[in-house]
Amino acid sequence: MRVPLKDDEYRLFSEWLVQEVGLWFGPERREILRGRLEPLRAELDLPSFERLLFHARYHPSRADVRSRLLSSLTNNESYFFRETRHLELLRDEVLPEVRAAARSEGRPIRILSVGCAAGEEVYTLAIAVRQTFPGLVDVLIIGVDVDTAALERAQEGFYRKHALRGVGDAERAAYFQEEGDGWRIRPEYRTGVEFRYGNVVAGDWPGELDRQDVVFCRNLLIYFDDGGVRRAAENLYQVVRPGGYLFLGHAESLSRVPSRFVTRRRPGVVYYERPEV
Repeated sequence: MRVPLKDDEYRLFSEWLVQEVGLWFGPERREILRGRLEPLRAELDLPSFERLLFHARYHPSRADVRSRLLSSLTNNESYFFRETRHLELLRDEVLPEVRAAARSEGRPIRILSVGCAAGEEVYTLAIAVRQTFPGLVDVLIIGVDVDTAALERAQEGFYRKHALRGVGDAERAAYFQEEGDGWRIRPEYRTGVEFRYGNVVAGDWPGELDRQDVVFCRNLLIYFDDGGVRRAAENLYQVVRPGGYLFLGHAESLSRVPSRFVTRRRPGVVYYERPEV
């Protein structure tokens, strides 16, 4: 039987999700929210969405319920070599610059993927570094996400055809090992890669993360309201080192919120730099 998402339930869920992870389900997305919540409500055999919210907030099993809720509400759709113009700019201009800065300071290149889903972007960045600097390069690439189930898949590094739809046969053979009904990222592209839980709108973020040379936060801000975008922009500013760079998705911008980043442009690409001073 179809259970409706009542007005007060919608309001309480919306407020809680904005507070917890910054996700905004506006009125036009109310039915999307209901559809994402329904499978877990039905599985737990709860009579209403109010009871589901109670489980997520107060029940002894709330950690598991919350994890499963976030997994169903976040969009983990990603694929390898997405938005190739970003990757070209990264290889041609950004990586040589940040490598010089990192070597002068005696530290690894630091790259962060925020909203990393199942790791497709993280491993793409690892491949891009190896393409730019063949051989061993001192680099640390960290992927963060609020979805612990997605992070577990990222750790496994195993992908099926849909995630590799932008990968040609030669690239697939070079970067992946065929395994069963899918492909696993080769060990050399897992070197220097880590995955961690992280919430870009949280008050204590970025926590213990070092300042990063390059941050990719693509197709995440579109799910936040203006308040969430403001919090994310400030936290991203804090995690990018002075002189470092931020890449957003092609449909995203910081133009609607106050930001201390400086906008940079190349043909087909808008990205952001944290000023040195």
